[in-house]
Amino acid sequence: MHDFTLVIPTYNRSRQLAVLLSYLEAQNADFRVLVLDSSRPDELAADRERAAASSLDLEFAEFPDLEPIEKWRQGLRKVRTPFCGLCADDDIVILEGVRHCLVSLRSNLAASVVQGYSFSFLSRSDGDMELNNIVYFRPTIDDPSPLERLDRLFQQYQALSYGVFRTPALQRTLDTLQSLTQTLARELLWSALTAIGGHVIRLPHFSYGRSMGPSAAYDCWHPLEWFCKDPDSLFAEYLRYRELTTAAIIRRPDNEHQPDEIHAMLDLIHLRYLAQHTPDSAVQFIVEQQIAGANFAEYWPRHEIHLPLYDAAGIRATPELETLGPTCIRGLDRSYHLFPSFYAPRGIESPHMSDIVRLINVLNSYRADA
Repeated sequence: MHDFTLVIPTYNRSRQLAVLLSYLEAQNADFRVLVLDSSRPDELAADRERAAASSLDLEFAEFPDLEPIEKWRQGLRKVRTPFCGLCADDDIVILEGVRHCLVSLRSNLAASVVQGYSFSFLSRSDGDMELNNIVYFRPTIDDPSPLERLDRLFQQYQALSYGVFRTPALQRTLDTLQSLTQTLARELLWSALTAIGGHVIRLPHFSYGRSMGPSAAYDCWHPLEWFCKDPDSLFAEYLRYRELTTAAIIRRPDNEHQPDEIHAMLDLIHLRYLAQHTPDSAVQFIVEQQIAGANFAEYWPRHEIHLPLYDAAGIRATPELETLGPTCIRGLDRSYHLFPSFYAPRGIESPHMSDIVRLINVLNSYRADA
């Protein structure tokens, strides 16, 4: 995997970074690692020392006082390999899955990204680990035209941020994201530009784990939240997003549409996306709370809102197993608690026990309590 670079942005989380680097070392990661650090001085010093002691092929880059998206943009310019991917400092990559993705991307010139299955996990205070959900599992998108691929992407949207990319294409995408201001808009544009640029290949292999532990809070991370807080900002940002997306489509040699036609189709595609992620029961609950004079920040985290949002995103177990509790599998020196939305996810075939056992054998190397 010497033609691949794993980019790890980090900020004031030296313990999490050290745990991730120890995991990669234990897995004998044979790719280049680039750490992008914008931490405060004490955390930065600890990160610098840990990176210097690492056995990985690691480059440590410091970016003081930069917002995350600009740090990513500048950091991606330091990648010298033809392929790359990103991993948050509290997340993990599954090397076997990344290898499958890399093989596929090398051989498929029409592909712009290859993703395996992602799963969410939580390292518990007692040392055990929860495996909560399987996410980013939608079928491959290989339609012939950029608008068709974009339409497929947003029929059941799942972000394309965590996958294996061609480095020049990802560098161009990060350059374009600078024109937008909100985290959600940047994520959507990242995914849209990727689908416009080529096929989105999805493989049935675990390749990425997303931590459900405490993280930085993002404002307006969900379209319903953004609409409730500041609809003027939402639609103003959408118009900028639409122009950037239209420009990318027009540059494609396989585009056959004029800008006004593209605008109209993008509006319909994103109207459906917005409607899908504003389910009736959640909206009704918000209306009732607003009429009662409740504070938005206090009721937004309620399950009356977020359970319908999980349903809309497809992150639930199959209906007949949804009420079951977690099942427990003993690992090397801790237990793994598998929730129904992990071992029986809605929308895809349940993972085979052999794949789960293989994943757990890998996760034994991840020691968040070390």
